[in-house]
Amino acid sequence: MKSTTKVMIHAFRLARQRAGSAAVEFAIVFPVMLVILAATVDLGFAYYQKSRVGSAISAAAYYAVRNGATLTSLNADLMRTTLEGIVRSTLGMSSNITVSVLINNSANAVDASYYFCVSGYPPVYTSTGLTPASCSGNVTSGKYVTIRVTEQLQPLILSTGFLSNVYGLDRFVVARVS
Repeated sequence: MKSTTKVMIHAFRLARQRAGSAAVEFAIVFPVMLVILAATVDLGFAYYQKSRVGSAISAAAYYAVRNGATLTSLNADLMRTTLEGIVRSTLGMSSNITVSVLINNSANAVDASYYFCVSGYPPVYTSTGLTPASCSGNVTSGKYVTIRVTEQLQPLILSTGFLSNVYGLDRFVVARVS
């Protein structure tokens, strides 16, 4: 019976000691904190990329507005190539970036000579012919350039399936150039 009492006393003393409790708490909390830190880094990177894509689209749209007054079917392909080049040079030559440029909502260069009225979202284009005309709302028809950038972000730390809806960027702008 004495040995059982000694074991019980020893067990109670061991239960009262707190020497290793900090290490156990750290072992439990550290993985959770590491996941939170990784998610913060990846979300910060996603926000940074979103900002870069916005800057690239803005630079291309600015160029289109400044140089689009003389846009015709003869120089539409050059304008399209130049705008894609501006976006790619701003973002770098990453393989996961898709850039598309539409002139008057068409990849066909012939449509660049026509004027269009645009309304609604998503934009609906209605041709007014080779000369500007009045549209609804006291607006005159014009020529429009749509620049769309799609980028699939690669997370730095987290797996691609984690928060997958955050990692796809698809931004576009419609700029009236004349």
